[in-house]
Amino acid sequence: MSRIPAIIFFLICSLFVVTISYGQENTLKQSGKQELVLSQADQLILEAINKTNERIDNLSKELNGRIDTLWITMLGGFMGVMAFIGGIVFWDRRTFLKRAKEECRQEVIADRKTMEGMLAAIRKLSEKSPETRELLNNFGLL
Repeated sequence: MSRIPAIIFFLICSLFVVTISYGQENTLKQSGKQELVLSQADQLILEAINKTNERIDNLSKELNGRIDTLWITMLGGFMGVMAFIGGIVFWDRRTFLKRAKEECRQEVIADRKTMEGMLAAIRKLSEKSPETRELLNNFGLL
């Protein structure tokens, strides 16, 4: 990240600096008809611009690589959070099932006590009523 301010500074300097020609000139042919004359200072500026463009291209490639890494990291983090939540839900389900089984067992015990009490009451009633005794014998409860 420390290279970015230097690159920006260099671009601004290369755009706004007035160059002084030392009298040495090179010629470039442009489209075959017209000759373009560049001073040594102009050539240095063009080379600096080309180097800057290469640096920007390299920085762009590096930045794209960092963005890809960021996406992978974010995806991994999201999947980690989802796995954590899934684990908590699974653990809570097991805990809930244990509590539900215990509550069910307590209700069955309470119902069984009620049924045994009712059966004891009907047996006492069968001592006075022959019809009730016969019914209890038929169902194997006496």
